[in-house]
Amino acid sequence: RFVIDSSLQTHSGSVWRVTWAHPEFGQVLASCSFDRTAAVWEEIVGESNDKQRGQSHWIKRTTLVDSRTSVTDVKFAPKHMGLMLTTCSADGVVRIYEAPDVMNLSQWSLQHEISCKLSCSCISWNPSRSDSPSR
Repeated sequence: RFVIDSSLQTHSGSVWRVTWAHPEFGQVLASCSFDRTAAVWEEIVGESNDKQRGQSHWIKRTTLVDSRTSVTDVKFAPKHMGLMLTTCSADGVVRIYEAPDVMNLSQWSLQHEISCKLSCSCISWNPSRSDSPSR
């Protein structure tokens, strides 16, 4: 039996996907939506001076707003590539973002933007270390 533990609200349209970052980066997830945005969330556990010590809550760290159409998928890169996130959108644009400081998830920089001729609805990272792109 499942019990609702948390509810995250930021999108103004349907949410298409939710994905988790590798646990090495903490409890981090991303969501994407029809509202043309992707959001990055981090779970924070209450500290000893908090009213709700030991209880966790989610904080939205950033909203990525580069897309002009529905963001249809979002995926974190394999951990050996660092904290990177890719999105794709209905207009066929794939964007790759990087968090330069894994301790500050409010800052993400757009590293690459790839335009396709067709709509994009699903993306995936190559998990192989030997086929990683050179930087």
